[in-house]
Amino acid sequence: MDLTTIENLNIDRVIRRGTAQIIERAEDVILLKDTESKALMLACDDVAKGIEILERNNGEEKPLIMISNAELGRKAAEKFGYEGVMECYQMAYLLKELPTADDVLEYRIATMENFPLISQEYKLVSEDELKELIERENIIMGYENGEAVGFIGEHMEGSIGLLQVLEKHRRKGYGISLEKEMIRRTIAKGYVPFGQVVVDNTASLELQKKLGLTKSEGTIFWMW
Repeated sequence: MDLTTIENLNIDRVIRRGTAQIIERAEDVILLKDTESKALMLACDDVAKGIEILERNNGEEKPLIMISNAELGRKAAEKFGYEGVMECYQMAYLLKELPTADDVLEYRIATMENFPLISQEYKLVSEDELKELIERENIIMGYENGEAVGFIGEHMEGSIGLLQVLEKHRRKGYGISLEKEMIRRTIAKGYVPFGQVVVDNTASLELQKKLGLTKSEGTIFWMW
């Protein structure tokens, strides 16, 4: 099982940072729980075997899970009746050179003073999770002339996301600037920068392409 493939970078990250509780592992499969995001993560090329593993590890309880095999993800979503299902491409920055730094924005780690703005602008995760991300210093604010123009962050399991540019500051290239900064910070920590894009989000896929990120050949599934 190659955990360095783009589809498996979530699993590789949580193992490398020491937050993985290995539940099952063999040559062709790994199931773990990330102690920070509380998510299960499963990599398994054999669909039938993957379903068997989920059945004996509380699959019926429908825990938050990431599955890096698209066929297995679809099968698990149907079998266990997941209501929340998100199919994504995984994107990874694999270039040797760092993204070019620019002087467009000033960057600061978000604090709880920024929470009202962040929670107003970003609705894809709960307010409690946003607070925890801020407390962990996982969110970066971008400023122009002292005014916040947007933010970006790292989700609990290590993927880059939470990118938001405030409406009046859009179409100025700030999204690219924010993501470049997050990529640089991730590389400085010794990790491969990666994130997920929902399969039909063509605008975001184009943004990642402009930044030089590589798209996974297959898709991954998040379910909850």
